[in-house]
Amino acid sequence: MAAQLTLEAEVLLPYVTETARSVAEMCRQDGITVRRILDVGSGPGVAACELAQRFPSAEVVAADGSEALLAAAAARAESMGLSHRVSTRHVDLPDGIGSLGRADVIWMAMVLHHIGDEAAMLRRLRGMLDPGGILVLVEHGDPLRFLPDDAAPGPPGLTAQLAAADTAWLADLREGLPGATPSAGYPAMLQAAGFEPAVDHVAHVRLASPLPAEGRRLLLGRLQRMREIFGARLNGPDRDALDVLVDDDHPLGIMHRPDAFLDASRHVYVARATEGPDALGL
Repeated sequence: MAAQLTLEAEVLLPYVTETARSVAEMCRQDGITVRRILDVGSGPGVAACELAQRFPSAEVVAADGSEALLAAAAARAESMGLSHRVSTRHVDLPDGIGSLGRADVIWMAMVLHHIGDEAAMLRRLRGMLDPGGILVLVEHGDPLRFLPDDAAPGPPGLTAQLAAADTAWLADLREGLPGATPSAGYPAMLQAAGFEPAVDHVAHVRLASPLPAEGRRLLLGRLQRMREIFGARLNGPDRDALDVLVDDDHPLGIMHRPDAFLDASRHVYVARATEGPDALGL
């Protein structure tokens, strides 16, 4: 998955850059000098290296549970001349989060939904920040869009069916997590954990047709993953359409068609740690 995760992170990098710029401005206005950033669930380190570039005085710790992804993050930092400020740490969540120490900014992208008790994790993250410290939480955004609504193959509404299957799969995944606990909305959970939400918006990255090669490769990987993890949830015509889209040799496959585009998104929450005891971070 390292290559696909790297490709996805690079294509979606504009939202990281935009968010990091906003956080830097918030810290400047609040008089906070950012000296240590934690990227929790860093994957191959694309965001960690971008954060290091946007915060030139900060140490950035890329923390992940995969040694292979941490090796990719270290190699990326070295190739960009950032290895003196970007370090890697192996951490198994949720229990290992406290080993990362304190920070001025914590970045957690597409990770929290893998934690059984999301509210408890947010409380622990609050305990790792001083008042005024910033948490950036990134989660699923709007459904992926990549073809016109009436485009072949398959019946109309394929993208909606894929989105519904993805939602059902995520719900099942969460039910099976250790310590699974029903979650409230993220703004409510952030407030309950001792944060003041400051940003709540869906950031889109759009690539128009004809798609560049990296956009096509990203879409192909996404669609292949969809076929793998929830193809059985789809009806026959939708599943057949997905098979056509991931077929490298089919003229209607995503790698060949001229009408393919990319509209991918992430839901970005930025919140300040409020005044209060560190006991919030249980």
